Amino acid sequence: MSEWKSKLVLRDGETTKHIASKTKGFVGETDIDTYDIVDSHGQRNGTVTVEVHTAVRGFKKTISVEQRDMTGAIIVDETWNP
Repeated sequence: MSEWKSKLVLRDGETTKHIASKTKGFVGETDIDTYDIVDSHGQRNGTVTVEVHTAVRGFKKTISVEQRDMTGAIIVDETWNP
C-alpha cells in the first residue's frame, strides 16, 4: 500500500526506511508499520507510522498516516478510507 506515501512531506533526497511491523487487536485487525525518514546521507530526519485497520464486521479499511520530525512535531496526520 504505497498510497500513504503520497501524503508525506519529504524534502529532496529523503526516503522512507522500514523499521518495524506489528499487529494489534483481538484478531490482529490493525497492521502498524514504522518507518524512518532518511536523507541521502542516511541521516534520520523523522518518523512515519502507518496504521491499516480492517473492520471485523464489513471488512471496511481505514488507513492512518502520521509523520513527525526529529523534535516530535507532527507534520502529517491523516486518516482516510480507500
